[in-house]
Amino acid sequence: MISFGTIATSILLLQPPQPTQPNPTAQPAPTVAQPAQPAPAAQPAQPAAQPAPAATPQPAAQPAPAATPQPMPGAQPSAVAQPQPGPVVAGSPATPAANPHPNYTDAEMQALQQRYNLDTSSETPHRVRWKCLIADPTCGFNVELNATSAYAYRLRQGDVTTGAVSTWHSGRAQYDVWINFPAAVETRGNYRFTRMTLGPKVGIIASDGKEISANFGFGSRYWFGRKRFSPTLEFSAALVVALLSDRRVGGFGPTRSPIGVTADIGFGIGGFGAIVIGGQLNPPLAREDIPETVRVSSSGMFFVGFRGNILWGAPAALAVTTHAVTQRSVVAP
Repeated sequence: MISFGTIATSILLLQPPQPTQPNPTAQPAPTVAQPAQPAPAAQPAQPAAQPAPAATPQPAAQPAPAATPQPMPGAQPSAVAQPQPGPVVAGSPATPAANPHPNYTDAEMQALQQRYNLDTSSETPHRVRWKCLIADPTCGFNVELNATSAYAYRLRQGDVTTGAVSTWHSGRAQYDVWINFPAAVETRGNYRFTRMTLGPKVGIIASDGKEISANFGFGSRYWFGRKRFSPTLEFSAALVVALLSDRRVGGFGPTRSPIGVTADIGFGIGGFGAIVIGGQLNPPLAREDIPETVRVSSSGMFFVGFRGNILWGAPAALAVTTHAVTQRSVVAP
């Protein structure tokens, strides 16, 4: 019989031999260079012993408060008179006067004020009346109605071949509306005062012969002070256009006229009134292409009179009177 060991041996002989796997060569581990460590510094010697802190002195014992004497039973405490403070005298060291400019002396401040024309005086403006309908230095913008009554010395060109000139005495009444804007102002403390006004004006001019002309221009007034009745200097100039006249064919009615010019200067008291001196020039309308009946000769006038605000009555009354007398009494050549 075949034994178990013989069978096992035959199986082992029949199997093919297995190839031998070579072992990989072990790679050496990379060597990392370590930086050289500095040698530890020598430790300093132990510090010297610190001196012991000085002993803090203990505060001296406070004396015990004195015992308050108790009043005896039945006795009334007497009132002790307290000292009263005396009156403080002005200028004493206890109440030094406040100096508004401690870095300058009074003489230096006066020199500074004179150099820059500074005025330290305080002035309270007066109360405005009539809602600024009468010009006033404390008003800015205002509107006023003026009336002028004046004596007029009139001239008119006659025959140009002989050089004749007609002259006569007449009157002039004028009614204007002035619109005033402040052109120059003055500041005093917290208040402002108008020193000069300038603005447009429009009105009518009446003279003898039922002549009525329109004028439109400008008016100006300069104040020499800040009070209601301060003196003033007035100036006005305007263009003049004739509207109505009775020196036309067919009697009184509209008339053609070139544009003339008028100007005056006045010296017044506040916005109430002024004495005015002025003149007026009307150029001719004498072209050859116009009919002879509508031609106008050169004319003009010099006048002196009074102009004032109509609100206080007198200027308006004088102007109306001058207008009426001129129409009824003056006869032009």
